[in-house]
Amino acid sequence: EVLEGENAVFCVEVENDDAEIHWFKDGLKLHETHQTILKSFGKTHILVFVNVAHRDSGVVTFVAGRSKTSSRLKVKATKHCPPICPVGVKMDVDRPNSTVLTWVPAANTQTSTRSIFVVERQEAGSQEWEKCFTSENAASAEITSDSVPCEGDYRFRVCCINKYGRSGHVEFPKAVHLGEELWSRIVHVLDRRVVEGEDAHFSIELSTPMVATWFLNSAQLQHGGRYSVQQSQTQHSLAIRETSATEDAAEVTFIANGVRDSAVLRVKRSPLSDLDGNKKSYISEEIHLQCELSRTSGKVRWFKDGQEVEEGDNTQLICEGPYRRLTILSGSVEDNGEYVCETDGDSVFFQLSVKEPPAKFVSPSEPELELTRLASERLQLSCEISQPDAPVRWYRDGLEVEEGQNLILEVDGARRRLVIPITTVDDTGEYVCDTDDDSYIRVNLRPFKSHSFLFNDFIPVSRLGAEVVWRLNGKEVEESSDVTITEDGLIHRLTIHCPTPEDSGKYTCDAVDDKIDFQVKVSGNETISALEMCFPLIGHPQRGTRRLGRVLPGCRRRQHQIQGYGGR
Repeated sequence: EVLEGENAVFCVEVENDDAEIHWFKDGLKLHETHQTILKSFGKTHILVFVNVAHRDSGVVTFVAGRSKTSSRLKVKATKHCPPICPVGVKMDVDRPNSTVLTWVPAANTQTSTRSIFVVERQEAGSQEWEKCFTSENAASAEITSDSVPCEGDYRFRVCCINKYGRSGHVEFPKAVHLGEELWSRIVHVLDRRVVEGEDAHFSIELSTPMVATWFLNSAQLQHGGRYSVQQSQTQHSLAIRETSATEDAAEVTFIANGVRDSAVLRVKRSPLSDLDGNKKSYISEEIHLQCELSRTSGKVRWFKDGQEVEEGDNTQLICEGPYRRLTILSGSVEDNGEYVCETDGDSVFFQLSVKEPPAKFVSPSEPELELTRLASERLQLSCEISQPDAPVRWYRDGLEVEEGQNLILEVDGARRRLVIPITTVDDTGEYVCDTDDDSYIRVNLRPFKSHSFLFNDFIPVSRLGAEVVWRLNGKEVEESSDVTITEDGLIHRLTIHCPTPEDSGKYTCDAVDDKIDFQVKVSGNETISALEMCFPLIGHPQRGTRRLGRVLPGCRRRQHQIQGYGGR
């Protein structure tokens, strides 16, 4: 027995696979078609009727040689039932003025029968359900405000329908508000005309968030430069900085999806002339806010942060011809704020900022110094600032220094000191004492070693590859068995092996751009093992350089006097 629409399968196994076989149904021989499948696998033979109908009922016979076997096929009609309800219904209510409904078809829904999903809506307060969406294949539906007759709260349900009936309804869990009209309103933040040079502000609020564009006289505006375009959820704003008279009567247009609104920008010249719109002053200083009227008889009113200003012990309101002045005799932090001078609907704004006077350096008077110290000497960098309680920071080559065993930071009233008890070559660098007001003093420190005629005490030239010529009393010295001239990186040496009194004289090491002299005097009766001189140019070329002559081990200082000094 096979249900209608299913496949009927017959399988026979024979003893010998060389026998001739045939399939029959109701005495008629079967041949392979798209609904009848005949297959053989060795001794196994198969017959399949695909998607059987009631008419396929009958007797099926298999013949192999002289043998045969039969079976009766009975096709039973299926029980036709209406479809099963969809499952897994969900509702997305986070979309602006719309919702998305989704569901999952029942797992055992018959695929052989065409089914249709139907979505219905019900307005709050009504008992009637109305069809609003149908689909044969889709398992989701987007319901927008355009599909409802009026604004209101709506509920939804879904069912499945085929030719045998309708499934039960599955109701979605929430209600959604639809039909709300998109609305907007451009608001000019300044409740008056914009005075030339001021910023013009426009804002607009939508009922739902969406991308929008601003235009000025049909030209699209981009964020940047004079234009600031901002959006925060449903709020949109436009700021036009430093308006000019040429923009008077310009049309400002806002366009979004389904929304368009416009406003007119009005820019005019004020009869009030602002002489100084932004004022900065220090505590205890006298402050003047002044503007000029187009008419000497005009009357003005002064406001601070929206409150009218009246004369008092510390505040004077002065009228001199076309000028109007507000004077604060001794400024304080409490005087900070926005001041407005208003006349006949026109206004001039002043932004006043009063703060502590900056901490400036009183001494030393030179903003930049350059110091040179012998290694192992004590170094003290000292400066005095105008505000005794102002904090300062010390830096060395751009990095803030910290106190340690060999670096002390001292505070003595308004004086600040940096002390290095024992300087070394490693302390070389630029030292900066900095305040919060960016006042500073720079000190370039150059500690150097105390040079004497010691072995391995060299000073290099300032760059590699310098051409150096050695001269004795103006005559170029050439290498020989007694004189050696060597170059080792930045070090240039002239070595006199076994010097004698004849080697005395003025030695010059000439590096084209600079040179150094050595005055050498050799005296005594015994032979000196060697005298070596090296070129010591370093640092600032215009300040000259120091000497360097030295005696190699073996010289006898008591019998020999070797003198050396350097200079331009």
